[in-house]
Amino acid sequence: VHHRLANFWQENPFKILGAIGVPTVFYIFKGREGQQHLQFQSKLMHTRVFGQFAVITMLLSLMGFKEYMDRSGKFITEGDVQARVAQMQQSRSELLYRLHRDRIDAERLADKRRQALEQDRKTGAVKKTNASKASIIDTV
Repeated sequence: VHHRLANFWQENPFKILGAIGVPTVFYIFKGREGQQHLQFQSKLMHTRVFGQFAVITMLLSLMGFKEYMDRSGKFITEGDVQARVAQMQQSRSELLYRLHRDRIDAERLADKRRQALEQDRKTGAVKKTNASKASIIDTV
């Protein structure tokens, strides 16, 4: 769970900052309501100063962690591993299928060439030569 949170944190630092910063500033503002001797403008200025301090501290912390994650790389979760394994298995099965299909196509082509050669020999278009030349024709 913490790896997924760290990965989300690295990918979306400003979403995290907004999700944490706005409620923090609101909490600071609500904390000033108990001070009845201050005017609204003073409460607002106190909230702004303390809120800026809190948000800038959070921003520096978030960016420090993001920098660490950028240098270290993402955490690999179990779900990432399973997805990668499934992708590799699918790629392997597709490759095996293509190899099988290519082998069948090559066999069909060689068979067609043999049949064409036999047909040409029957009609006399090609003279029967020694076996080494015939095998070259079969494999080409």
